[in-house]
Amino acid sequence: MTKDFITIFTDLPDKKADLIILILTSQNIETHVERESNVFHIRVPADDKTKALSMVKTYYTENKFFRLRRQLQEFPLSSFNSPPAFVIMGFLCLIHAACHYYHLHEDMILKYGASALFILQGETYRAITALLLHSDARHLLGNMAGLLIFGAPVISLSGFGLGPLMLLFTGTLGNLINAHFYQTAHLSIGASTSVMGAAGLLAAYQVTRKGKPFRLDTLVPLCAGAVLVAMFSQGERTDVWAHVFGFLCGLFSGIVFFPLNRTLQFPYKNIMALFFTLLILVSALVSAD
Repeated sequence: MTKDFITIFTDLPDKKADLIILILTSQNIETHVERESNVFHIRVPADDKTKALSMVKTYYTENKFFRLRRQLQEFPLSSFNSPPAFVIMGFLCLIHAACHYYHLHEDMILKYGASALFILQGETYRAITALLLHSDARHLLGNMAGLLIFGAPVISLSGFGLGPLMLLFTGTLGNLINAHFYQTAHLSIGASTSVMGAAGLLAAYQVTRKGKPFRLDTLVPLCAGAVLVAMFSQGERTDVWAHVFGFLCGLFSGIVFFPLNRTLQFPYKNIMALFFTLLILVSALVSAD
């Protein structure tokens, strides 16, 4: 008796066709494969149609976790293989140590801290210089950990020049927005605005690396970023709004930055970005004098 075969899958690429054939064969379901150009059609006996479709659906449902794990393994995060991140951390430690050694800590905070009142009066350099200062060793160590966890992967993803530039940009912009939000004598210091900017950049990277950036699953990195902001915004003297604005600046700038960075490929772009980063820092310090 001749079996009546019907087509259950069409226009499959070769690897997916091979996988489905393997699944069906393992369940003793006879398969016929038809090739058309570079795609394949899979046919099975009509009596086995329901079973075949069920087996394939079950396989893909059970293996969602493993596909997710494979995607995470492909995500090139690296905290300990980013020398620029350690240079930045060392630079911040050096500034903090020098301030205490020469008994300039309080004076430096008053002169270079992100005072909303003075920023609104034109001393915008404070939005940059405030990122370099910390209240005490605990504050410094907390931001060092944040730079290692969030900043270093951003640098690994962006490049040794573009990464630091984006950290500086998001931290500075976050401080400027924070100053306009308070419009008082509010004073804040620390690299945490840049750290939260880095968290926003990582969330933006996850959103923009998907083929369809507005699917429901793009909310996952955004929710994760929001949780991180909440976790790192605990404490009496924590400037919560600076953290929020830093994260949002990282998120929205990253949505634009990462697609552009993938598209625009030209020599020395990281060297140029590193030069601009150093130029901005020097200009801020010169403007303060």
